Amino acid sequence: MLDEFSYRFPNNVFGHIPGAHTGSSLGAGDRFAGFADLFDYPDPRRLDIRASLRSNMADVGNRWLVRRYQQRSSITLWLLADMSKSMSISSVNHGYLANLAQMIAHSAIGLGDRFAMAGFDSDWRQDISIMPTTQRSMPSLAAEMIRNAESASSPGVEGLIDAASIITSSHAIVFLASDFCVDIRVVERALRQLSQFTVIPIVWQHHDVDYFPSHAGWTEMRDSETGQHRSVWMRPSMKKNWQQSMTSHFEQLSACFMHHRVKPLFVDGEVTGEQLTRYFAGIKRA
Repeated sequence: MLDEFSYRFPNNVFGHIPGAHTGSSLGAGDRFAGFADLFDYPDPRRLDIRASLRSNMADVGNRWLVRRYQQRSSITLWLLADMSKSMSISSVNHGYLANLAQMIAHSAIGLGDRFAMAGFDSDWRQDISIMPTTQRSMPSLAAEMIRNAESASSPGVEGLIDAASIITSSHAIVFLASDFCVDIRVVERALRQLSQFTVIPIVWQHHDVDYFPSHAGWTEMRDSETGQHRSVWMRPSMKKNWQQSMTSHFEQLSACFMHHRVKPLFVDGEVTGEQLTRYFAGIKRA
């Protein structure tokens, strides 16, 4: 059985496609929005006899009232998937990303919403992109696209900007999944571009520094983005400097998220439906 999570869009949705989220327009729904005159909205099925009698007893007239409801509407769940080289190593890998894509697609389509995906590394990965759909087979297809994807051809995540630009949905929740070991300026620019949407950064945490040798000596290191190998003289101070560098980077990242009023979800390993359900339960309705 596929893992899934519960979620709700934090604002009212204006749209005519039926769904599970509270809409801002009137129509078929289950949230009462008041009475209207039968001659203005001729729908005898919603005629309320008691309300009509009370209205006629209070006022001189012969009005028949019908009940009106807010329509429930659908949204789109987008996944912006980091396919860069650093996401293929150690504690973070594309398998976790593939499982996340499958879970988001399964949860969205099961609720009557649409799912869409755009991959990125140094470029927008059109081979790992899906336009909004409700196709039932999409969860497994999205996961397979990520698992079978070719490796990034060059370092960097500048493709995030182009990937974000293809999101044209009126109402969307955007999951931005990455280890965020990237230039903060790229993240800043992407968040400005996505400011009209509900953005959820899924931040995979690296723990590679924990495996650095604590003693002095030569060791082989490989750059996760360029793939280049080099030998370095490892000293205890180098591990400390690396830890301080990573701490500083994620402090800047957290400040960036706070500035754009987005709440990140920090994860270590597999993302579960329970984690995402708890995350959405903590989002206050606007």
